[in-house]
Amino acid sequence: MEWDRAKNQILVFFVLLNVVLAAFMLSERRRYTVTGEHEAMIRNVLAQNNITLDTDMIRRFPPMRALLMSGYYYDEDALLQIFFADSHVPERIEHAWGVEFTHGDVELVIANGYVSFFDPNGLGGTPQAFISRHFPDFVHDERFLPYDNEGEVVFRQVYRGYVIYSNSIHFLVTDAGITEVVMRFGIIQGWDGPERPIFAPDEALLTFMQSVQAFTRDPVTIWYIDIVYFIEFDHASHEPGTVQHAMPFYRIFTHEFDIPFLINAYLNFSIDV
Repeated sequence: MEWDRAKNQILVFFVLLNVVLAAFMLSERRRYTVTGEHEAMIRNVLAQNNITLDTDMIRRFPPMRALLMSGYYYDEDALLQIFFADSHVPERIEHAWGVEFTHGDVELVIANGYVSFFDPNGLGGTPQAFISRHFPDFVHDERFLPYDNEGEVVFRQVYRGYVIYSNSIHFLVTDAGITEVVMRFGIIQGWDGPERPIFAPDEALLTFMQSVQAFTRDPVTIWYIDIVYFIEFDHASHEPGTVQHAMPFYRIFTHEFDIPFLINAYLNFSIDV
């Protein structure tokens, strides 16, 4: 009898515990969710300031973790194998600002955190084939620039479903093929520390509104919003072993501006890119 009573009490305890946990999870979900009322309010405020939100609103904004990333550092031997044929031995020239490799009209430059390759005769293959062979975790950033037969094509690294905006490879495609490749990236070393709250997307949109009004009072249309990771590499060390932090940013595309606006999701301020 006593055992049956104890079992009943244990069952009741676990039922109540599940109820409490479910209520907590629901509360946390609502805490990091933009309601329909808030969305309507922000759309109205934007409209009053000549800004149209012509895309779906980000509705969920749970806490996010930063990323640990190396400063710029490139393996010269690996780059030479990528860009020069086995039979070509390029001349290496050291400069105060970086290093240059040349063979005929072909030039590879590593400087100021960038890798720049130039070949007026065209590098064989397509940008997609190049990426698939050498950088398979990079994907075409189709929202940034369309993928045409000619012109500029941009690829960015993806880590566990998140676009790393500051890790990019740009291609210039002409009739001769790929005539220019510009790379800029650090090595991802994994998540950094615990999850931190990010600002709600409606608050980020208000920051965007203030930023865009510094450029124009003409009508502006937002056609896409997402969250990416970004690291400001301008002051990052190029030496191996250095570590930087990539943070989540709201990326806001407009029809009126060629590049997206980036809003720091931790601090809610706009940066120039």
